[in-house]
Amino acid sequence: SPVPMFSNMNSRSLIQASRASIICSIILISLVNSSRCLLIHRKPYVHRRQTAFSHILRRHASESDGTHEDNNEGLSEPLEDSRRSFVKNGFITLTTAFTGGSLFCGSEAGARGLVRFPCKDQTLLNTYHFMRAGSSLLEVEDVWSTNPLFLTNREAALSEKGEDEVRRACNLLKNMGVTPTIVRYSLAASSIDTANIVGEEFNIGRDRLVPEFNYMDPRAIGGWDFSPKNATEEAVWAMDFDEAGPSGRGGRPPPNEDGTPSETLADQVVRLTNLMSVLETLYSGDEIILVFPDGTGPALLSCLIGGIPLYRVHELNFQSGEIRQNVDYNSVNAIATDLPSPYYSEILQRGRQELMQLRENPDEERNVKDLKFEEERAVAEAQRKERQELEEREARQNEFERRQKLEEERRIKEEQRKERQIQAQEREIERKRMRENEDNSTSDISGGAVGGGILLLAVSSVLANSKQSAMIDTDDNRDENGTLSNATIPETNSADIDEVEVSLSDVAKADTDSVELDQPITMEQNETAKVFELASATNIDDEQINLEDSYDDWGDAWLGTINEIMNDDPDISSKLE
Repeated sequence: SPVPMFSNMNSRSLIQASRASIICSIILISLVNSSRCLLIHRKPYVHRRQTAFSHILRRHASESDGTHEDNNEGLSEPLEDSRRSFVKNGFITLTTAFTGGSLFCGSEAGARGLVRFPCKDQTLLNTYHFMRAGSSLLEVEDVWSTNPLFLTNREAALSEKGEDEVRRACNLLKNMGVTPTIVRYSLAASSIDTANIVGEEFNIGRDRLVPEFNYMDPRAIGGWDFSPKNATEEAVWAMDFDEAGPSGRGGRPPPNEDGTPSETLADQVVRLTNLMSVLETLYSGDEIILVFPDGTGPALLSCLIGGIPLYRVHELNFQSGEIRQNVDYNSVNAIATDLPSPYYSEILQRGRQELMQLRENPDEERNVKDLKFEEERAVAEAQRKERQELEEREARQNEFERRQKLEEERRIKEEQRKERQIQAQEREIERKRMRENEDNSTSDISGGAVGGGILLLAVSSVLANSKQSAMIDTDDNRDENGTLSNATIPETNSADIDEVEVSLSDVAKADTDSVELDQPITMEQNETAKVFELASATNIDDEQINLEDSYDDWGDAWLGTINEIMNDDPDISSKLE
């Protein structure tokens, strides 16, 4: 039997042959048209049409060169030039369009970069190890943060617990003989710290630690962002399992007002698809570690590679610091089981209850940051009130102490005033008593002085009479010689004189004692005592002592005192008589 001409040719050779035949046909058509134009170029209207067409081409070329030539010389341009350029340009254009620039290539170029999931029939050009970053500070505090704007904040940095988890994962890879060459990490703070530790453990240069700006961001949960991580994460797992579906288009969290996106699993699939396409385009034959900030991102990429329905994504969820090496279609399907584990079923059951509460109370505040802020504000308010009450108590205490102090000072002043008043009263009483004593002393002194004066007058008169009688007796008893005889000298009344002197001394002593007993002695009393002592010591006459001049104000009192003395002391009266 005859053998067909193309029986030994494969499909690629047939495609190339068909392209060559099409190109030859186009060339023949172009030549036929050119020959036809040559045969009819003498016709006026044909010539005008060709010259006009060549003029248009020339003007277009001049405009592209920036010359803008506009003259009539192009109308006389030879037809051969326009025909030659037309054929040349048409041939190049048609050849490029139909052959794609590979007319003389021996084989078709292999397309790279675009990754189609699942990767069952497609072999990946690199070896991939998926890793979740260690526990962040927010995760240790049970806070779930997914807002892309806050991922780089240091409050989401790697904790000490996370550092230990990452180092254990690196030791596991070392024991398995894995030597990564590229580390691609998210810009989340925990992922950056994790990548730095991985690079340090495996001595990877900084040029091989490559950041990924947004393709590795975690799935944003909208209004549930910054909520308690454990409870809210279980609710999201239950929502995805019940509502996401195989493609992950269902189960969208509620929106948020702070700019946090509200994404489904399908939204994250778009980013992960672009991530794998970029990695397959940039690298070939490398061992790449992908550091994700959450556990859903690497689990979702594993489901895409292994062809697992996306609603089961959380069955493959990564724990903090967990790493899985050589992730491909076979390894993913080896991990996935036909039925969920009992532990996962319990999580879904709790998550459904939590999801019901979240949807029944959409206005309930669940943002841990806001709740913490409210708690801190409440604590600060309580502390402020406590400080205010303490200040008020201190102010009241200080006011009470101040009033007590003022009251004490007022009481002391009042006591001092009363004491001064009592002292003044006592002084007044003392002055009155002293005044009375002075009056009594003055009366006594006046009486004594008057009595003394009277006694002096009486004594002087008695002495004068005695002297006179003695002189008379002496004259009578003189002898003829003018001498007195002793027998005839009459005896003086010495007893009378002694009695008078004793009386005077007693009066003076009584007056002095009365003055000494009446203390204190005033100036008037001193003057009176001095006068009395002077009168008693010198026995001055009545004319030398003028009691009326010394005691003008006491004249009436003296007269009364003299009368009382004369009435009380009969001896004085008898002596005066």
